[in-house]
Amino acid sequence: MDSREKFLNVINFKKKSPIPNWEFAYWYDTIQRWYKEGLPKEKPPTKLEFGQWIAGEAYPSPDVFYDSLNLYDIDVHNFFGFDERAHSVAVDAGPIPLFEKEIFIEDSETITYRREDGKIVKTKKDGGSMPQFISYPVKNKKDFNNIKERFNPDSIDRFPAKFDELINEYNNRTYPLQITGGYYSLGFFSIIRELVGLEAGLYLFYDDPILVYEILDFFTDYYIRLYSKIVSRVKVDYILIWEDMAFKNGPLVSPNIFKKFLLQFYKKFTSKMKEFEIEHFFVDTDGNFEVLIPLFLEGGVTGFTPFEVQSGLDIEKIRENYTNLIIMGGIDKKVLSKNKEFILRELKKVKRMLEKGGYIPYTDHMVPPEVSFDNYKFYRTE
Repeated sequence: MDSREKFLNVINFKKKSPIPNWEFAYWYDTIQRWYKEGLPKEKPPTKLEFGQWIAGEAYPSPDVFYDSLNLYDIDVHNFFGFDERAHSVAVDAGPIPLFEKEIFIEDSETITYRREDGKIVKTKKDGGSMPQFISYPVKNKKDFNNIKERFNPDSIDRFPAKFDELINEYNNRTYPLQITGGYYSLGFFSIIRELVGLEAGLYLFYDDPILVYEILDFFTDYYIRLYSKIVSRVKVDYILIWEDMAFKNGPLVSPNIFKKFLLQFYKKFTSKMKEFEIEHFFVDTDGNFEVLIPLFLEGGVTGFTPFEVQSGLDIEKIRENYTNLIIMGGIDKKVLSKNKEFILRELKKVKRMLEKGGYIPYTDHMVPPEVSFDNYKFYRTE
């Protein structure tokens, strides 16, 4: 049974089907540690210039981006014999043209510069931490009007030259296929944050609600027009909506704000994609978003990832409350750095979840460098 068959069986709640053997992602330093502890080093991943994200099988980004930069894990995949990873349609949904990279301040350890997505960030040169965001491309309506021209869904540069060949491959695939989009990936809360910044974006819901509606209306139409070019030619297995809209204590917006601003655009987008027989819409968000689940479901969402345990999410409780919800992730990454007794306890939870169906197990975010290779081997082979 290939990776796609396993995936489709699980998300359709066929309980006795084999599950995809996947991992979510790793810190770059985690894999470097494992090389020292016995992981064969054949094709090491390349560090991101603004972070340490190394993708596993469960978290695809557009192949034109990740494959070209060698940002997928290969060596861990081969060592453990993981199933074929999910793929994402080769589409560039970000700004075209990209912003010009510009360095503002640089010293021996850090660099402050404008990234190609328009954000000004300060980051360590060794990639040893997440970047500090200094400025965002949209501060007012004038800025938003100016940036619109970079989001033309009909730009010929949004798809690779050999896209027709890829369509043929996609229609004969053995792996799950999704759409997300790279820079400015599909999201309704996230597009506000990506353009304006988190703090300014939260204020914007109150200070300039008209601009919020304009941004959401523009980008919903943009993604519908762009994604329709894909789903009219190939039936993807799911569409990934990237939000990251919660922290440990709960979501960044209240249910009322979600209902007032976001819900209508979720419905508009998912309804249009359903016309092309797309059945599944997954949301990737960190933090504790549990209170928003009913609204997500009303908006057409069918599943979530990665269910961060440290934020208080309990996937067994959520399964009891939402029996038809697709759950992916939810294994406490921090437990993997403890002793084997803790790991076994976590694996018992996984077994109970698998018995109920609709669940794909992997860690609740990137595997951290505190996890030894021996512990990870135990977790994967026990």
